[in-house]
Amino acid sequence: MPEVPRFGWRVLLASTALAAIAAAATYVVLDDGGEGGADATVTPTIELGPDVEVDPDAVAFTDFDDQQVALASLRGGPVVVNFFASTCAPCVTEMPAFEEVHRELGDEVTFLGLAVQDRRDAALELVERTGVTYRTAQDRDGAVFTALEGILLPTTVLLDADGAVVDRHAGALDADELRAWLADELGVGA
Repeated sequence: MPEVPRFGWRVLLASTALAAIAAAATYVVLDDGGEGGADATVTPTIELGPDVEVDPDAVAFTDFDDQQVALASLRGGPVVVNFFASTCAPCVTEMPAFEEVHRELGDEVTFLGLAVQDRRDAALELVERTGVTYRTAQDRDGAVFTALEGILLPTTVLLDADGAVVDRHAGALDADELRAWLADELGVGA
């Protein structure tokens, strides 16, 4: 049996002192310098919400035939933009639910699935594997995702007929949640 090295009291004392110094230095670096110290109320500097003004003319996605398509081209009716990636397990789980609702609602709402910074072949394989028939394309550089203030995948954004953001949801949705959300926010399928 190999011998396990034992540390003397000096090594333990020195490592404990270094850990205490590192903790104090971290506190000093992260402290905002205010009088409240660690108990001070932190106010978030980023506000997310549906009141975001997005210029749909400023962003475009790339279809799988390598053609640029302006997001603004979808104006005229409500739009569901679902951001996904082939490496995102919750995305894979929700895509069949989106397809189910898409088939039920038909022309009441436009569905668009955008593969965010994903490989073309991997995104196409996922679309095929999940049975998605609604329009899918690529957001190669994440410009649309950023413009619509996506945070994590999957993110779904609802746009009104004028291209304005109505609401957004981060995380997976099942078919019932999606139906209820679309009815509440866009008045479709109700």
